[in-house]
Amino acid sequence: MDRASNGRRWLSAWATRPSALLLVCIGGGVALGFVAPSAGSVPSFAGPRDYATGAGPESVAIGDLNGDGKLDLAVANYDGNTASVLTNKGGGNFRRRDYRTAASPNDVAIGDLNGDGRADLAVANNDALSVSVLTNRGGGNFRRRDYKAGESPRSIGIADVTQDGKLDLVVVSGDETVSVLANNGRGGFRPKVDYQSGPDPSDLAIGDLNGDASPDLALAHFNAKNAVSVLINKGNGSFPARRDFTTGYHPNSVAIADLNGDGKSDLAVANGADNTVSVLANAGDGSFQPRHDYRAGNGPTYGAIGDLNGDGKPDLAVANYEGASVSVLVNRGDGTFEARRDYKARYGANTVAIGDMNGDGEPDLVTVNGETPSPGKPYTVSILLNATGRCGVPDVRGATLSGARKAIGRANCRVGTIRRVYSKVSKRGRVISQSPRSGTLLRAGGKVNLVAARGRKH
Repeated sequence: MDRASNGRRWLSAWATRPSALLLVCIGGGVALGFVAPSAGSVPSFAGPRDYATGAGPESVAIGDLNGDGKLDLAVANYDGNTASVLTNKGGGNFRRRDYRTAASPNDVAIGDLNGDGRADLAVANNDALSVSVLTNRGGGNFRRRDYKAGESPRSIGIADVTQDGKLDLVVVSGDETVSVLANNGRGGFRPKVDYQSGPDPSDLAIGDLNGDASPDLALAHFNAKNAVSVLINKGNGSFPARRDFTTGYHPNSVAIADLNGDGKSDLAVANGADNTVSVLANAGDGSFQPRHDYRAGNGPTYGAIGDLNGDGKPDLAVANYEGASVSVLVNRGDGTFEARRDYKARYGANTVAIGDMNGDGEPDLVTVNGETPSPGKPYTVSILLNATGRCGVPDVRGATLSGARKAIGRANCRVGTIRRVYSKVSKRGRVISQSPRSGTLLRAGGKVNLVAARGRKH
């Protein structure tokens, strides 16, 4: 499995942990049909605003890392052997500091691991057979300690699986294991205890799947199974043999949340090979009904759940690596979803997370971008601000004027002045620059000014 498909984990702003998206297949592919869309309140998002990370960013976690009440970002950088902490300074400004991890970190989670009231980081290191725990020393500064994990750790989660009041680590590895590292109560972790995960596990989600208040595990299996495995917690952090449930093709990630409002946790799985998301409704005892599938964009890798339109129901967002977009699917209220609406992101968008990044009370989208725009340019994360009811300025650079007009109109904005200049590099009629920049929020009907190419000067 290549790095671009490795360790994708759904993040949930709705539940304690991950979530998902859908397409409609009944049973083991016996019947296939797509859910017809209906009218609904669709949220809108401004174009991406980019912030530099370390090399080869793989995943992002959102949390208040310095205790100032603003949400910060933590990014695992596979090629840089670092975790980037981007501290939110307000007004769209972030201060970045990188911390060393072991080799090839590809997943990061946030939680108070030593009980001191500060948010710590846990990072899965693909090539180091380890987990790095970065303890928060206050002010967003961290100190690292490594713990042995399985071979090629791919996904990491934080939860009190042993039910002793302390947060433990759960790690999925490429050697067909899921490992529990129990918290020793002194800020460290006991040696791992392994359970069989099944072949080629790619992702982990943690949540109560059978209603006994103990956190259970759900695992996606990229390439090998077209299935998600469920391991039910015995109540003490030990897990019996898994049970498998069919998904779409090549599931990258899995998430847990109550999607249909019946009080039971459901599963949602992003399937990279058929561009779908599978939703599996909970039957009530930790088993799951046949999946319903919904179309995502091109190359879905990772998703998030949150109430994106303010109606009190959990909606879905998915990052599309090859489609350079984020798909948003609005929940009808019964666990079925409207046809998606896509928002422009960056090529290589491999993760999406949800959080209020600008403090306006509206949930925003954050993507991790695993590709650079051109050689020598930095890797980035992007923030797409929630612009529902407002003008969220899209990124129209490089678009034709007609395409730019359409995008600006869809964003609840208006085209302002258009200035035409000669250009040696841009084709005639293409947008060279814009003002305000992508990601700016304006009142509904706000103006976006454009500079377009008029061709070469002869």
